[in-house]
Amino acid sequence: MASQSADAPVKLKNRVIQLLRKSPLLQAFSLQQFDTLIQQAKMHQLAEGEMLFRQDQPLQEVFVCISGCIKLFHLTADGHEKIINIVSPGQNFAEAMLFTEGNVCHMNAAALKQAEVIGINADQFKAFLGESPSLCFSVMSLLSKRIQWLLDEVDRLTLHNATFRLVYFLLETHQHPNYCNIISLDVPKHVIASRLSVRPETLSRILKNLIEQGLISVHDHKIELVDVDGLKAMLSLGI
Repeated sequence: MASQSADAPVKLKNRVIQLLRKSPLLQAFSLQQFDTLIQQAKMHQLAEGEMLFRQDQPLQEVFVCISGCIKLFHLTADGHEKIINIVSPGQNFAEAMLFTEGNVCHMNAAALKQAEVIGINADQFKAFLGESPSLCFSVMSLLSKRIQWLLDEVDRLTLHNATFRLVYFLLETHQHPNYCNIISLDVPKHVIASRLSVRPETLSRILKNLIEQGLISVHDHKIELVDVDGLKAMLSLGI
């Protein structure tokens, strides 16, 4: 686990507690159960590039990102990273690994930039699930949505070209509550390229093409979606 993580539960600030209460992972828990989980929670403060957990490690917590960005990734046989997902503030991750044999992590997690992550005690989380069928169904629903997202992601990566994947990524990010028509690129372009399984130079070429078509504009680390309907039309055509 991360070297700068808290070794014991800490008292969380109100802003953190409010964010956790809105997390899909914890919404179904009663106030009493939620308070118990919060009392045992740990704050992991990660420097840029610092690992939160590594593949094949036993999992002792499930996580909610509070600030910064976390990349979930595999390492290829030749040592290259394949980014599976980028976790933003308010999003939870690693809960699916609770139900794997031995509670073992099947990917790596590291901070893309300075980040704060809350770790929820996995044993207590599972104990509450064991007491309540309704909680189990809630988590099953969450996992089902995650599985469907992964199936859709496989479809995007195998059946659609790089332009489709980038446009989908922009529109998906556009749906995030923190964004309107302007998307702040909180991570380097090569990270986004890895996430979309394209080369960095390919990503730059597609961005240039979208700019020339009047669909987006790029200013430093911000992308403005100039024509959202036009971008959606590209998806509907399958590009």
